[in-house]
Amino acid sequence: MTPPASAPPAPAAPFREPPAPPPPGAGRAAEDRYLRRAFRHHSRTFSLATRLLPRAERVPVAVLYLYCRTVDTLADERALAIGAGRALEEVDGLERALRATLDGRPPGGPHALLWRRLAEVHAAYGLRARPLRQLLDGARWDIEGRAVRTRADLLAYSDLVAGSVGAAMLPFLARSPADLGRLDAPARALGNAMQITNILRDVGEDWRELGRTYLPQDDLDARGLDLGAVVTAAAPPRPYVALIESLMAEAEALYDRGLAEVDGLRPAAQAGIRGAGRMYREILNGVRQNGHDNLGRRAVVPLRRKLRLAVHDDYARRRARLAARAAPTRAGR
Repeated sequence: MTPPASAPPAPAAPFREPPAPPPPGAGRAAEDRYLRRAFRHHSRTFSLATRLLPRAERVPVAVLYLYCRTVDTLADERALAIGAGRALEEVDGLERALRATLDGRPPGGPHALLWRRLAEVHAAYGLRARPLRQLLDGARWDIEGRAVRTRADLLAYSDLVAGSVGAAMLPFLARSPADLGRLDAPARALGNAMQITNILRDVGEDWRELGRTYLPQDDLDARGLDLGAVVTAAAPPRPYVALIESLMAEAEALYDRGLAEVDGLRPAAQAGIRGAGRMYREILNGVRQNGHDNLGRRAVVPLRRKLRLAVHDDYARRRARLAARAAPTRAGR
């Protein structure tokens, strides 16, 4: 869905220049520094949580994240710059490069560092091809402008772009390869929950900057909501707040499903994944803290709050407190 021409421009936001990759031949230590910095730059919450993972897995996880970010950047910023046709051709090129990398023949070119390091990670951990290919299908969904009409569409899209990441992480986290099948569904549930959280945090930003919405159109229609009008409203109307809360409940159920199986991971990996889920889920409370204004404000979880959640899960208590605070406001509208 494309926003109307009258939609206001996105508010200016601080721009942090991403770290530049090291020059060829810079050495492994320089590459590792770049991978860690790029991971922190693009995902403060997830990179923080992965510091609770065993040291040996941290750079491999950063390599996998760089692959995910490369695909995501192509579907977003680069597609806007070069057009859908050329972007789809580049997705096909990434798929060919991925296939060669998993066959032990990483290509050169602008992403040579990524492919070389991903080939090493695959040799050490046995990455699964299907989740990595699904990310490319998720990019095609965005570039082709496919609509999210139903909640089933929302879940299908989320599984392509984020459930797949949960599944791709499992070789780093599982106790043995025999556990991968059993852990696939909960890993995808956690990834899907995080993606729906992203969507609920970024509704206004996606609408203004990318011309997209991932809120199911059937839900908007059922509540008589025109997202273009909602984005420019002085405050989120009650039907919109009800829709956001309903989708939050779906995300929370997915978090519950994914976090319930964390004890089945390697003991050394459990704290990192549990922490990642708790920290990311707290973004939903951040949206509530902002009065459900995910149209002009971006929910942020402070570092102190993230660290607290890593050791003490009081999400439900804060959610109840925020709901009680919001009740008089809603009654007055």
